[in-house]
Amino acid sequence: MLAKPVSGACNLRCTYCYYAGKEAVLHQETGKMSHRVLEAYIRQNLAMHGRDAVVEFAWHGGEPTLAGLPFYREALRLERKYGKGRAIRNTMQTNATLLTDAWCRFFRENDFSIGVSIDGPEELHNAYRKGVGGAGSFGAVMDGIRLLQRHRVPFSALTTVNRINMEQPEAVYRFLRELTDYIQFLPVVEALPTRFEAEAGQCLAAPPGIHALGLSHPAAPFSVTPEGYGDFLCAVWAEWRRRDVGKIHVQLFDVALGHLQGRPSVLCVHDPLCGHSGCVEANGDVYACDRYAFPEYRLGSLLETPLGELMEGNRAFGMHKTCGLPETCLNCPYVRLCFGGCPKDRLRGGVNYLCGGYRRFFARVLADGPDML
Repeated sequence: MLAKPVSGACNLRCTYCYYAGKEAVLHQETGKMSHRVLEAYIRQNLAMHGRDAVVEFAWHGGEPTLAGLPFYREALRLERKYGKGRAIRNTMQTNATLLTDAWCRFFRENDFSIGVSIDGPEELHNAYRKGVGGAGSFGAVMDGIRLLQRHRVPFSALTTVNRINMEQPEAVYRFLRELTDYIQFLPVVEALPTRFEAEAGQCLAAPPGIHALGLSHPAAPFSVTPEGYGDFLCAVWAEWRRRDVGKIHVQLFDVALGHLQGRPSVLCVHDPLCGHSGCVEANGDVYACDRYAFPEYRLGSLLETPLGELMEGNRAFGMHKTCGLPETCLNCPYVRLCFGGCPKDRLRGGVNYLCGGYRRFFARVLADGPDML
């Protein structure tokens, strides 16, 4: 589960943010998750997992540090109260600009896994990741990273691949590998809203899916191109294969090689099914996925229905990932590595917008991968 303790509230104004304007779309007031919702979420999240499961509390946003340190201290107290004897881990995805010594001591003392959003060297990062006044956020992010390093808090880099940095894959990868041993690449694929969506307050189009119209939308200008994404991944793969196998973990590469060995995916995008990663908003509303946080995909409120029951109701959404694939995907030689990608990106008659890029990258994996196992 992804928990959004301040929903979409953020101190940055990243151009490509898919949560911008979410308060208007979901008809909710901006605010911090109440103690009532927090306690219900922690108790119910633990209850719906088996006793031997590792239960993860993933804090997301917006910018989750805006909830404040006391909020997370209380979250840990509740985890201990309801999860005594259970295996529990906490993760947080942050833009790192608000980190302090106190935050980093807290992360270190409580074994938080941290993900930092950073898009590469300064000029590439600042292209889209800006503050409220329009200035780039790179300096503040690097200040936060240096604090994490000073306090010996391990972190991964979450890097979007967008229309600008897709042109410099080696520069992006070489920069990131000096910061961390764990890297995730997230392709930016967003579409411009129709007139009726814009009038409803949406900054971007609703994604196609089981409860949404498959309308044809032009890609937003900051979206990566299919060819650009494929070229980017192949260039990074070549660099990684040449010097970093076994040292640097690139999530997509680990997942692809795992598929060749028959291991289950840890990345929903390239898993046969989805629907097991719902998101909880600050007011307790639960949605099928944070990329599908739209009224049509609201499962209910955990203040009214137990979280386990809500997630059981998400099975049809999860099955649609494979059942909704067109024949061309089912007959594709790369389907066992790709599984159609994220349903939100199926902007072309059910085929993933990134298909051309995926085909090029997975062809490379099939060519090189068996020799690496």
